[in-house]
Formats: sequence, C-alpha cells, structure tokens
Amino acid sequence: MNTSLEITKKLIKYFKQKNPAYKDILNLYENVLGEQINTESNVSIIPQKIREDVNKLQIKEGFPLLNKDNFTLHIPSSVMLFESLCQIGKNATAKMNENIQKIEQAVTDGRVHLDELLIRHFDKAYLDKIVDELKIDEVILQFLIHMSILPSIHANVEKLKDQVDLKNWLRGYCPICGSFPKMSELKEEGQRYLLCSFCDFTWPGERLKCPFCENKDHEKLHYFYAEGQETYRVDLCNNCKQYIKTVDSRKLDYEPDLNLEDIVTIHLDILASEKGFKRPVHNVWGI
Repeated sequence: MNTSLEITKKLIKYFKQKNPAYKDILNLYENVLGEQINTESNVSIIPQKIREDVNKLQIKEGFPLLNKDNFTLHIPSSVMLFESLCQIGKNATAKMNENIQKIEQAVTDGRVHLDELLIRHFDKAYLDKIVDELKIDEVILQFLIHMSILPSIHANVEKLKDQVDLKNWLRGYCPICGSFPKMSELKEEGQRYLLCSFCDFTWPGERLKCPFCENKDHEKLHYFYAEGQETYRVDLCNNCKQYIKTVDSRKLDYEPDLNLEDIVTIHLDILASEKGFKRPVHNVWGI
C-alpha cells in the first residue's frame, strides 16, 4: 500500500472514532483518495514550457504560472477515474446516487461526453448548461469533475513547482494557478502556509494578513476556535467578511493532511457562517 495512503487511513480511522458524525464523509474521502492514488501511475503529461524571462515577469507582476484552462490533462485516466468515482458516489448517499444516475444516463444517451466534460472543467457556462439540462446538483458535478482530473493537476504541479520563486511571492492566491487557498497551516517556525483550492500547491503566506483582500489591519483581523479544539481556528477578516480555517500543526503529534483536516472541521464552517462570514472557496466534501 502507498505509504501516504496508509498513514491517511490511520488518521481517518482515528477521526471516525473521535467524531462518528463524520463517518460517512470520511469513508467517501478514503475511497476517492484510494482511486486517485491508483490512477497516478497511469498519468503521463507534458506540461507547458514557461520561458524563464516570462516566468520572472509573471512573478513580478503577480500573475500565476498557468490559468486553469492551461493545465495539461491526461484524459484517458481521468475518464476512467470519473467512472470509478461514480460507482463510489452511488454507494455514498442517496443524493449522490440520484444525481450520478442522471449523469450516467446522459453519457449513455450521448448528451454528455466525458472527455469533453473534463476538458472543459473551467467553462462555467458549459457546466451550467449541463446542470440545467440534466437537473442535477452543480456541487456534485463539480466534485466528480475535480476529483477526476486532480491526479493530472498534481502531475502538472510536480513539474512546475520548481519554477515558482516563493521568496518573491507574498500574495494570497496560488502562484501556480491563481486560485484562493482553502486552508492554512501554522508550522513549527510560526510560518503560515496556504493550500490552494484547485491544484493543492502549498506556499508560504503572511501570518497577519487576509489572503483574500490583503487586509493587514490587525484590528480587523480576528480568529476563534471551538472550545477544547485549539488546534483548529478560523481566521476572520472584518474588512471583507471572509474567513479561512487554520490548522496549528505545532499542537499535533502527526503531519496533517489539510484536505482531511478540512473535512473534520466542517462544523467550524457552520459556526463562521452563523457569525456572518463567507468562505470564498467551497468545501466540496460537504456534499
């Protein structure tokens, strides 16, 4: 078994015992992650070549290396993964089962072509049309698409990450794809790291700064945590009324999987929403 998957499985088991309310969604995460890892060995891509002079200019001007539509996808493995995730999803919840059956029927009828669906993952108008025509849940469709292309996205990141000049990138959006972060982490040295909501790249960010509106006024930056759960906090910005969840890994005795930590802290998203704050990027696992 893949070492990282084995470690994650142990963490998932721990979280299920600690909070049984998350059992179903953790089972879904574990099954999806296993399929993604199995797919990784089949992903072969040649990412875009970015000239060094263009790269330096992009970083200086605050442009990411790629737009979402520029990622190179390995479509055969992505299609196979999509089909596998549909089978997993149908056994996860009644809602997913209902939506996936509609998608599968549309594929059978030729109304939807999976290769086109995955290639046009960034085309909101196209996806909105499919959602409207099939009368399906947009979040579930986005979930299936993103999880299916994620191994390809990770392959792009792996080949591009060394081109990022992190010392000169102090912005709240991803230097590779320009997306906002979905989670942040405080590490031993007190450095804050941000996890991209699209490509999962991690980059250092300023600790006392809102990654979304770049507010640095400490009087407008606050945080809260649930009683007895000081490891997890929610960083709030009164300037833009948005928030990001933060894991203080200095208080953990294991290396966190931030995607997993995002799932087991969905209750903090609810609390932040009740306080009038919004999350710029959705937790797709909250389906």
